[in-house]
Order: sequence, then C-alpha cells, then structure tokens
Amino acid sequence: MNPFRVVKYLLVVLAVFVGLGLAGALAVHLYGAHRLATTSRRFEREVGPLSVQALMRPALPVEGNAVTWLRPGVLAVVFFPGDQALVGSLSAKPFADWGAGDAGKLDAILDRSKPALTLLERARGMKESNWDIPYQEGTTAKIPNLLAAMNAAKLLTARGRLALGRGDRETAIAAAETLGVLARSHEAESASIVLLIGLAIEKLQIALVHEILSAPSASAAELDRLGASSCDKDLTSAMRESLRGSAVAVGHDVGGGSWLMEVHNAAYRRVARLFRSAVTAAAIEAHRDAEKDLGRPIRAPLGDTPADDGDATWWKSIVGPIGPNLASMSARATATASARDLSRLSIALRRAAIAGGRYPLTLPAIEGVAAIDPLSGETRVYEVHADGSAELRSTTNAEIVRSIFPVGQIAFESLYRWTLPAPRAGR
Repeated sequence: MNPFRVVKYLLVVLAVFVGLGLAGALAVHLYGAHRLATTSRRFEREVGPLSVQALMRPALPVEGNAVTWLRPGVLAVVFFPGDQALVGSLSAKPFADWGAGDAGKLDAILDRSKPALTLLERARGMKESNWDIPYQEGTTAKIPNLLAAMNAAKLLTARGRLALGRGDRETAIAAAETLGVLARSHEAESASIVLLIGLAIEKLQIALVHEILSAPSASAAELDRLGASSCDKDLTSAMRESLRGSAVAVGHDVGGGSWLMEVHNAAYRRVARLFRSAVTAAAIEAHRDAEKDLGRPIRAPLGDTPADDGDATWWKSIVGPIGPNLASMSARATATASARDLSRLSIALRRAAIAGGRYPLTLPAIEGVAAIDPLSGETRVYEVHADGSAELRSTTNAEIVRSIFPVGQIAFESLYRWTLPAPRAGR
C-alpha cells in the first residue's frame, strides 16, 4: 500500500476521533449547563437564592455591632496548660457537683482573664452582630476563631455556676446574658461550622439558665432578664440558610476547581473537570434534597455513620466530597430548639407563680415557642405537684440525647427535664 495513502487514512481516522471527542465534550458541557440551570432554578424556588450577595450580612456601625466587643473578648481569654479541660468540666456540671479546690482554681483562671470578661460584658444587651465573613470566597472564607469562642463560652458558664454557688445571682444572670449574645451572633451567620458553634454556646447558656431557675429565689426582674437573654433565631430557618450557604460555596469551589483536591483518584479528577457543571448540579440537588429533613423530630437514636467500603462509584467519589452532611447538625439544631422552648416555658411558669402564688395548671402559650416539642414530635409533659413544685419535660429519652450530643451528654440530658421549685410565700 502506498505510504502516502496510509498516512492520509490515519490522519482521517485521527480527525474523526478528535471530532467525536470534541463533540462528546461539547455534549457533556451542554448537558451539564442545562442540568445546572434547571437544578439551580428549582433550588432557588424551594430553598432560596444561590447568590453570594444574598448571603452577605448588612454592615453595622462599630458601636452597634456586638462583635466589636465579642471578637477581642474571646481572643483575650488566657488559659494555662490544663485550664481548658478544667473549665470545660466545670461548665458542664452544677456547682454542687464540683470537687474540693475547683472553685479556687477557677478563681485564678478568672483573674487571668479579667480583660476578656470585661470586653465580653460590654456586648451584653446588644442584639445586632456581624462577624464580617467574606462569603464570596466560598469554603476558603476566613471565619471567626471558633475554638476561642467555645473557650470563652465555657469560662462564662463556669463563672456563672461559681457565682450561683456563692449566692451571687447578679453575676450568674449577667453571664447568661453575655452567653446569649455570643450564641446569637454565631447563629446569625450562614456558615455551617459557625452555626454549629452557636448551637453549642446556646446549650451552655440554657444549662446555666436551668441551674438558675432550679433555685427557689427568683424575682420578676431577674426572670425578665433571663427571658431577654434567650436566643430568638428560628433554628430550622438558620439551618436552611446554612444549607443555602453551603450550596453557594459549592458553586464557588467547583467553578474555581478547588474542590478537585478532595477527589483523591487522579483519573476521577480528570473526569470531574469534564463534568464540572454536572457535578455542581448534582451537589446542589443533594443540598435541596437535604432541606426536606430539616427540623424533623428525632424519634430514635442517630445511627453510626457507615464506614466507607472503598468501592464507591466514580460518580460518588466525585460528588461525595462536596455533598451536604447535615444529619447530625440538623439533629443538634432540633434538640437545641427543644431545650430553648423548655427554658422559655420554664421562665414563663416561674413568672406566673410569682404573680399568682402558684403554678398554672396548664402550659401558657408563648409566641415563638412550638406547641409540640420539636425533638420528640409529641406534647410535652407538665405536672404541678402537691408540694407546689412543678415539672416540665420532653418525652425524648437519654439514648436519643446521647446520640445527638456524644460529648458531654450527661450535662445536656438535664436540659430536657426542668424541675421548678415551689414559689415562696409572699413573693
């Protein structure tokens, strides 16, 4: 055969393959673009806008932003080696359960962190906040120092418990007010990890309020302050905003290619580049599907996350790292909402007992408090005892609470059973 004819034939075959490849790539691109557009429209219709602008928080004047004091306050906490573990332990249990010498150790830590406490208390009573998170940078956006915030929250909680043990109710209530501002500021942000820290701080705040309300002494003014310190962000709405923020971050990361680092298989990374729009659409679709489970009652302990069997499909390996993983976080939000409602109802019951000399026979209706317990999905149990005390509790059980809060669960189990002392005569 003529060599020229062979070369010509091979060139034609190569051109055909190149043409088919280009046509295939164009088809994949067009399919991905169509699916992304369709999925995005549906997400925006059912969940919310997928624009970075919709995530940006309104700018606040320095003097009106609680973060002006909270940011330097949490960073000014001074812990020596061993302090973090001690404060964490003391923040999780009532003063009556502290060991000998714990109060003195905490006094030394509080003395070292006086500047931090002074700054944090400057934020008391402030309702507006903005941590200035640059959401336009996707998952690489710089977020607040969350470890510092948790350390400060635990220190405030331990300080409040110590004050209660010493009969200093003013300091204890002030600590609850400061914790409320710190929790509220984190729950107002759309970044999932920041919201998660806000939920953790709110649980500490509710635990401190729980101990304050367990004591017989309580004035109407104190109850008003505790009620005002309660967080008021609808947590199902907060989770929805967090989900939307995660979906927006996915669009940013996939568009910029940074998510490819999460795809460990080199061959899959090459495929992922080709299917970029389709990958984005699949991840946004997964976020949309996760929205329907937000705020649902938890009627059985959360199961363990199944181990990766190593046989994931190529598509799962590509989409999996950028899909939502909100089951645990959603459960924590629901459980926190339940504890918050019990706290607010308990405050209202203590107010009624002060005004009428005894607890009402039925639970009051309070704006913003769900009629049905969000965690159990059932009616709460409320009983007035013969000695004048009262009990309010969720019908959830310890196994469910422990599965939601696997660390420090004993401290949080008590938040779902509130025992209110009998009102004192003449109050």
